[in-house]
Amino acid sequence: MAQLSTTYLGIPVRNPLVVSSSNLTAHKDNIRKAAEAGAGAIVLKSLFEEQIHKELAAIPAEQLEANPEAQAMMDALASHWGSADYLQLVKDAVSAAGSVPVIASINCIHDDRWLDFAEQLESAGAKALELNIAPFPQSPKVTAKDLEDLVVSIVRNVSVRTSLPLAVKLSPYFTNPFAIVERLAGAGARAVVLFNRLYRFDFDLKKRAIVSGPAKSGTQEYHESLRWIANLYGVAACELVGGTGIHTAETALKFIAAGAQTVQLCSAINAGGWAVLGSIRDEMSSMLDELGYASVDAFRGSLSRRAHPQNEQYERLQYLKAIDPR
Repeated sequence: MAQLSTTYLGIPVRNPLVVSSSNLTAHKDNIRKAAEAGAGAIVLKSLFEEQIHKELAAIPAEQLEANPEAQAMMDALASHWGSADYLQLVKDAVSAAGSVPVIASINCIHDDRWLDFAEQLESAGAKALELNIAPFPQSPKVTAKDLEDLVVSIVRNVSVRTSLPLAVKLSPYFTNPFAIVERLAGAGARAVVLFNRLYRFDFDLKKRAIVSGPAKSGTQEYHESLRWIANLYGVAACELVGGTGIHTAETALKFIAAGAQTVQLCSAINAGGWAVLGSIRDEMSSMLDELGYASVDAFRGSLSRRAHPQNEQYERLQYLKAIDPR
């Protein structure tokens, strides 16, 4: 059987299947199930900056107004409020996961909220930290450069405060993924996850209310991530991770062939249960045998742009070929 063991963020993992951050990874019992089912690594559910602000809002206004440095007080609280519960989750998860690496996750939109907290995660036993950064432009005055600078600033500030290897989960809406990935690698990111499946926005017309759109990915949502990993492999100075729409062993191997170091799974587990991890793992090994590869590492990048530099279909010209197949 082909070998699936590899590394992620410099950490040995038994296979490239990473359980992504979600409600699935919010409890120690599920962490144990993920490890027993065959996960290579597990990313814990994110701690959201909005959760902290919601809890801070419960503090009586008069308590803040009585303090002449109320904003400073709120900022100080923000870096610690709720951290005890999350640090306990990290400790419990590490215990439940055994030898499977546990990766902490922070969802943030500012560059000054999590510095002290990031330092504490290593002490709690996390092997790495995933930063889920998706700032929302509030006005036309906010430029693409402003948003990119913010994301890079967050990564740089966290990287100098912790020795944990950092992965950054990116949205698919950056103008030039080549440029932002290069900047993030320079700021201290060891890996980028392509791409984050952002909150789906919808309306309920009868209730005149905002509701969430589909929360789970479909089996046909992986193509954009695959395309960018194939183009970035060998160019980016960091590891690449496939995310969104990975439901089968075949799709997972497509990402490895494109150049992904690992792939993240969530909706597939929601749909098929924890047993999906073992099924995909075993099928990946069998497929590699059929393709004539002894290991997942040997297969990595075999269909990347670097391996086929003259193939114009990695770029926009694929549309022209679709129109005129000659």
